[in-house]
Amino acid sequence: MAWSWLKAKPLILAGMAFILISGIGGTILVNGSGNPPPRTVAPRTQPEGIAAQTNANAPSLLSPSQQTCATATTTGCDRRNLPPAGSNGSPGCKGKGKATITASPIALPDLLYIQPMGLEIGGHVTPIDHGYFYIKGAIAKPPTIAPVYAPFGGNVSVVGRTIRNAAPGSTAGAQVPASYDDDAVTIEATCTFRVRYSNMVKFGGGLLQAIGELRPNQNKPLTYAVKAGELIGYTGLPTAYGIDVWVENDDTTLTGFVKPAQYAAAESWKLHMIDLYDNTVEPVKSQLLAFAMRDANPRFGKIDYYIDGKLIGSWFKVGSGASMHGAEGYWVGHLSIVPDGNDPTQIVISLGDYQGQAQQFAVVAQQPDPASVDQSTGLVKYELGQIQLYSATTGQVWGGQQYLPHIRARASGPVAGTILVQLTGMRELKMETFPNKTAAQVSGFDAGALAYER
Repeated sequence: MAWSWLKAKPLILAGMAFILISGIGGTILVNGSGNPPPRTVAPRTQPEGIAAQTNANAPSLLSPSQQTCATATTTGCDRRNLPPAGSNGSPGCKGKGKATITASPIALPDLLYIQPMGLEIGGHVTPIDHGYFYIKGAIAKPPTIAPVYAPFGGNVSVVGRTIRNAAPGSTAGAQVPASYDDDAVTIEATCTFRVRYSNMVKFGGGLLQAIGELRPNQNKPLTYAVKAGELIGYTGLPTAYGIDVWVENDDTTLTGFVKPAQYAAAESWKLHMIDLYDNTVEPVKSQLLAFAMRDANPRFGKIDYYIDGKLIGSWFKVGSGASMHGAEGYWVGHLSIVPDGNDPTQIVISLGDYQGQAQQFAVVAQQPDPASVDQSTGLVKYELGQIQLYSATTGQVWGGQQYLPHIRARASGPVAGTILVQLTGMRELKMETFPNKTAAQVSGFDAGALAYER
């Protein structure tokens, strides 16, 4: 499906000004010199391959009689080779069980750093379900692209091509042309274990020849055998600063969602995200960990922080339908009070609508712990500060231009506002924001209070 970009707007993060180019799939952040800020998110929330596998109306070059059925209930297609029950595998996939990553998606000399799952940035108000491999070429002058490789031997089951359009008058400059490709791929090791990439500028190698014609904004089922370390494409500007990486195991289900059905309805893969490093062989595992920004376990991040009856986790505005994915602005009714993705010792509050836009803040005083807040706690005030990332070793503020070990997060700058929350039920929350006010200036809820649920 086609996404359109919104008008660029300024964003203040970690004490620096950046341009936020926001679109339905996510955001790209650039500063005045075209370099990535401390937290850059590539433009995608949904892996394109999943849409092709779960949506019977996904576009295809095959005629209906040639198309393999995407699900057991799909009609007007070839019903042979359906994926096994309980699997998100493609039609015709082979075997079950986990596999092991044996090759880096990006060559080590091309890697800049690796960001974990669980960040919240812009319209990604709930913890992000994939990690990011950033490349050195994206910050080079002039920028260069980098090859992308298959992580293991398996089958490319779905490829996708999304045409993105830059906003008229975008301040991102010549790095963002009027339109450009954002390519995605799903690689299956078995019917239950797969890796997905998005934010490639183009396909490459034998895969490019196997794909043939791929129309704009099309997902295409495919059966293409790849070897570990085989070239499959390229990443870099103008699409992104690197690739998004999902690692999924259908045989593993995350236990930290109190209402999994909210996710299963639109983003079922979120329930099965696993740690990339724990599923990578040595010495590749240690080589990749040398680029990891997160010190805490699990090293590739965490997204399921819910505790039933407690404040911690994500909330959805009553009446919003708890939509997890959809049209532009679906995140407006989202609220997350969770640990920072890079540094889980810092509490982050992520708001889908703070003064008219999605924003994230670090909690200033860090108390009380949202994992301990329940109905008996009563009113809770959190002061909000800008999120600043820095090295715990040197104290250097991280600007996103290089790898720094032992990254930590903290609240920076003056108090940006205060949020008032109160659990009114096991899964019911009352919340109100007070921009530009300290906790001492907030006495209680007023007419602006909103009701949330989970």
